[in-house]
Amino acid sequence: MRSIETTRYTTAPLFKWRMPEKVLSILDLDQICETCDSIKDSEIQKLKKENEKLLRLIEFLQEEIKSFELKTALNEKAISLKEMVKEFTSTPDGQSALQEAFKKRAKEWKQLVNLGQMSRIKYYRLIKGMDQKTLARRLGTAQPNISRIERPGYNVPTKTLKQLNKIFRVKMEDLIGD
Repeated sequence: MRSIETTRYTTAPLFKWRMPEKVLSILDLDQICETCDSIKDSEIQKLKKENEKLLRLIEFLQEEIKSFELKTALNEKAISLKEMVKEFTSTPDGQSALQEAFKKRAKEWKQLVNLGQMSRIKYYRLIKGMDQKTLARRLGTAQPNISRIERPGYNVPTKTLKQLNKIFRVKMEDLIGD
């Protein structure tokens, strides 16, 4: 069995460099400092260039990761909302949670109708679980027309109200209100 050796790192240099006495006698102290500063500056420039290279590399790798994630996400099979709801409601707890959430949402919609912020037509469409496109098809019109008649305060033609009455299976008074 091998023993694990630990290595200790210190910040102290392994050796101390001394300027030879001959050199010291030839150069004065200012010249030595200029040389050291020059060496220091060149090393700093080298480190800055290396740092810039590393930053570009990091940026490149981050973009590659994003690209890879996108490619992976695009290759994954998408799950439709209907499938997710079906799976969620496959248990009794899921079914009751969905019913409770729908009841809560229906109360919020009713409050919006009472405040005049939502039309009764939109309220009944949502209660029946229809989207505008489906309602438009059943009325024999285009979806933008449904958007228009769902605006609070819009004067809906009587013919349309009668059709909505049959589609929603509600009384005419329920669609027009008080």
